[in-house]
Amino acid sequence: MGLGIDTGGTYTDAAAVNTATGEVVATGKSPTTRHDLAEGIIAAVRQIPPEVLARIGLVSLSTTLATNSIVEGEGAPICLLLIGHDRELFRSYDLHRWLPTANLTFVPGGHNGVGAECEPLDEEEVRRVAREEGGRVSAFAVSGYFGVRNADHELRARRILEEETGLPVTCGHELATELDSVLRAATCALNASLVPLLRDLMESLGRALGELGVRAPAMVVRGDGSLMRMEMALERPVETILSGPAASVVGAQALAKLSDMLVIDIGGTTTDLATVRDGMPRLNRRGASVGRWRTLVRAVQTVSSGLGGDSQVTLDEGSRLRVGPQRAVPVAYAAWAYPSVLDVLREGLDRVSRLEPRDLVMYLLARPPKGLELSAVEERILEAVQTGPQPLWRLATRDPWVHFYLSNRNRLETSGVLARCAFTPTDALHLRGLFQEWNVEGSELAARQLSWYTQTDADEVVERVQVLVRHAMVRAMAGMLANGSEEPMAEPDGRLMELALNRNGSALEVQLHSHLPIVGLGAPAAHFVLPAAQAINGAPVLPPHHAVANAVGAICGSVVIRETLGVQPVYHSAGLDSYVVTGPFASVPHNDREAAIRDAQRRARSLALQAAERAGAAEIEVSVEVVNDEATPGPGYGDRLYLGSTVTATAVGRPRFASELPEPEVEAEEALW
Repeated sequence: MGLGIDTGGTYTDAAAVNTATGEVVATGKSPTTRHDLAEGIIAAVRQIPPEVLARIGLVSLSTTLATNSIVEGEGAPICLLLIGHDRELFRSYDLHRWLPTANLTFVPGGHNGVGAECEPLDEEEVRRVAREEGGRVSAFAVSGYFGVRNADHELRARRILEEETGLPVTCGHELATELDSVLRAATCALNASLVPLLRDLMESLGRALGELGVRAPAMVVRGDGSLMRMEMALERPVETILSGPAASVVGAQALAKLSDMLVIDIGGTTTDLATVRDGMPRLNRRGASVGRWRTLVRAVQTVSSGLGGDSQVTLDEGSRLRVGPQRAVPVAYAAWAYPSVLDVLREGLDRVSRLEPRDLVMYLLARPPKGLELSAVEERILEAVQTGPQPLWRLATRDPWVHFYLSNRNRLETSGVLARCAFTPTDALHLRGLFQEWNVEGSELAARQLSWYTQTDADEVVERVQVLVRHAMVRAMAGMLANGSEEPMAEPDGRLMELALNRNGSALEVQLHSHLPIVGLGAPAAHFVLPAAQAINGAPVLPPHHAVANAVGAICGSVVIRETLGVQPVYHSAGLDSYVVTGPFASVPHNDREAAIRDAQRRARSLALQAAERAGAAEIEVSVEVVNDEATPGPGYGDRLYLGSTVTATAVGRPRFASELPEPEVEAEEALW
């Protein structure tokens, strides 16, 4: 029995799955507690019967922690060492802009394209950096020029940094095999900044599982949907970016049992789309991008929009309704949790003609402000919301500075202390009678407030919100489908797209038709995804347990490890001289091409097998692929010119369960928590 857990931006889901049959045995859902993820995990998992939890032999987690930390710029402070990189080249081409840290040092050393040393590593410079930065940072990142062709300098620098500081050190060659030295350095730096955060996550998960009495090895979903042990995730946390969307794709495959589909997962905060063809999710060929940073991390190709069930409905300057991307607590929930909210809404409706739409937004205390040194304005705001949600107009009457503070990006909201409350698509569902978990009257009062500005009625507000959500989803689906195997179109707008959504009296009718079935995931999928699928003439599929598909996907994945080595020809003035095998070791010379390729195959297979075992795999199968790179030279230089070979070993296995681990190994895993 396996337990999948997904900590999303709004909800934490749990699913107990019989991994032998694929049957979902029990599920749970609870709001995500951003200040302490353990609280939300415990609340979700406790909804699973104790007799089921007693049979859990494996736990797997998908999380937005790494993605959110990168987007919000909340990674730990690090120092990046660039070995063998050209300082002047960085300055001339402003390459610093691609790096997520300004704290970097250029260290003499590095290798060339065939793994030969260009300059000895300056070990004294590495020691100097360790002494100066060791007390100011939480981790180090080391990325060498052509480090993927010879990792010797990176490994030596890591040993020195670890000996001098005891801090975690990330090496670039461990994360990517591509030759893009700048993006590899960026990936390495991001990884180092996430190590302390993943350690906190591990501790939170360990506390939660310990309190629940679950004694099983823990794994984490990677961005490509595969799994790795928590211990490995600590070393390469950057590979967990986009693990939430990846888990949803794996969950869709497990629940819908289709080999070709468009997956659309609508949550409280975002909507994520991905495609599956021939049983394989489309991967991002260039590496995943998160926020403003590009990486070399393999991840599922997704399109994500700031549209969810809890997206705030606002008004633009023309009093037209807009949905998202800002998240808000639904008014229905606030009125259910705080009965005083109904009086606040009624008073706001009486004052609506004298207020701006922004003034009607309410604020509530989401968590205690631990660790924050509050300003006077922040203290007054938090004092006012102690008794329950308060609208901006009421907060501003106490202090005019409050209006300015809350009308802009502010620390109380970004840190999760304060949450805004406003009309959302979830409120629209309450008024349509499609989902009435909380207080319908609260939703109605909020809709009436908006209707005053739109000069319509509450029903028209609800209808317009539903249309906006449907149209946004259709645009996103069209963009995902339009480019086939290429990257999705960001904005498939234009006149034809608008005609497909609404003819508006035009003599031309445009229809969209999806050749892929559209699989809806997430709690609101039945109400939002299905209408959008019908608008695009796609076959809608709503699989069982779609509301917790991410948690199901978290436990249904496999361990997949890829190790890529190179065989490089060494040319001199007289022609081809020899061959070298390059990888995370000192380059290995060979006189014969076939012997070099065989050696690379053997080494790649061994590395992949070892890594898969360390990632927690059992019943491992390894396949090796060799791709030769040749070119056609000019006249007189022969038929083909050999440029090298890429040797990739792929190890695939299922995750090991607690019953397959010796007792000391289980205890060692728990000690990590």
